[in-house]
Amino acid sequence: MAEVLSREIADGALAPGSRLPVEAELAARFGVSRPVIREALAKLKYEGLVDSRQGRGVTVVGPAGRRSYRLEAAHLLGPGEQAQLYELRTVLETEAAALAARRRQPKDLKALEACLRAMRRAVEEQQVGSAPDAEFHCLLAEASGNRHLSDLSRFLYDRLAVVIKRARQTSLRTPGLSALVQQEHEAIHRAIVARDPQAARQAALDHLRNAARRMNLPAI
Repeated sequence: MAEVLSREIADGALAPGSRLPVEAELAARFGVSRPVIREALAKLKYEGLVDSRQGRGVTVVGPAGRRSYRLEAAHLLGPGEQAQLYELRTVLETEAAALAARRRQPKDLKALEACLRAMRRAVEEQQVGSAPDAEFHCLLAEASGNRHLSDLSRFLYDRLAVVIKRARQTSLRTPGLSALVQQEHEAIHRAIVARDPQAARQAALDHLRNAARRMNLPAI
């Protein structure tokens, strides 16, 4: 229920300043008890989407009051929204790669190399290898030296897990494609080792554009 109301607030169906129906009406609409309604409203209030005051009921604050960022699992999104998510990834990950090329430490290179070895074994053994793939990208953000970028990357990849697994399963069905994906990751790594921010940025951009194309998403 909280998710439905949150979506309606985000879409503008519930405009800032408007009042939500009383508990009894919401309970009837969603077919749940009033305690469940109170719990959902408390969650929305905690997130900053609504406000409640004695005698005024529950008022919509709107997305501007949000205290937390929400994102559905990527595999639940439509192609258009998935394309936008990949566009977001290009904004974040290309610059993360550039920063990593400038700031990477020996421990970062060691961790990235371990992921590449695991991915290479997966290609050789015709396995999916989605876990080291996702970890490679998260470690890339970690190597940027920006904690917030690293945290955001972990947040995104938690919701991309199913999409990445499906994409790599598709790659396995096309001869040579898994090896090509591996080469794209290797190119990012080489640029970071060489401390070449521009090459790292371009290699990350090429990889993400190719990944979106392989998923038949609108061009990014």
